[in-house]
Amino acid sequence: MMGMIVLNIFADVLYDLLKPDKPHLRPRCDCDITYLYSEHRTLNKHIPSNSWGGQWQRIQTTDIAIGDDIERIRLTRNELQHSTIYKLDDQRFNELCNISSDLLKRFDRFITPTKLYIDQHNDILAKTISAEEMKCIKNQMIEKTLEVELEHQLNVSAQ
Repeated sequence: MMGMIVLNIFADVLYDLLKPDKPHLRPRCDCDITYLYSEHRTLNKHIPSNSWGGQWQRIQTTDIAIGDDIERIRLTRNELQHSTIYKLDDQRFNELCNISSDLLKRFDRFITPTKLYIDQHNDILAKTISAEEMKCIKNQMIEKTLEVELEHQLNVSAQ
């Protein structure tokens, strides 16, 4: 479930936030969180309280600037993407649900999307996910990791 939130809602949030400041942005279907985070960091408009590239330990619950929530999205995505077991224990799942719920409510107020992000979040959490859907989400996350690694390798070798 958290994977669906990251792949869909979090990427939509970062895209919707970036769109007004970057009119020639790629289509949404060509943008993943890694790309969108990089674009936000390059734009440097919504600077996190503790600068870019922070760690969970450095982000306080009172750090609620847009940049802080961009960092929370990146950290959540990395935690799921870099997991070797693709599984969260109940406590961590609940923590990430609370973090995502809070940040999506803030983005709802800031961006005012047509369908509220928090409603999309709650719709996903209310679903019963089949084993086949879980396998599909896991495969999508693995594919995204491989795409990013390949793109990074190509960029490094081109330099």
